[in-house]
Amino acid sequence: MEEYSRALPRGIVADCGGAFTMGTIGGGIFQAIKGFRSSPEKIIRVLIFNILRLFSL
Repeated sequence: MEEYSRALPRGIVADCGGAFTMGTIGGGIFQAIKGFRSSPEKIIRVLIFNILRLFSL
């Protein structure tokens, strides 16, 4: 039991860092999808065209 009580503060900090990272990435993906769904069609076409043009070089 003593070995677990010593590592507890480091474990909490590590778990908080992992949770923050997952929340940041997941929130970014969620907001991107939400933004693309509510954006005008012309903006989506221009974005897709620019991405395809970028990868074709």
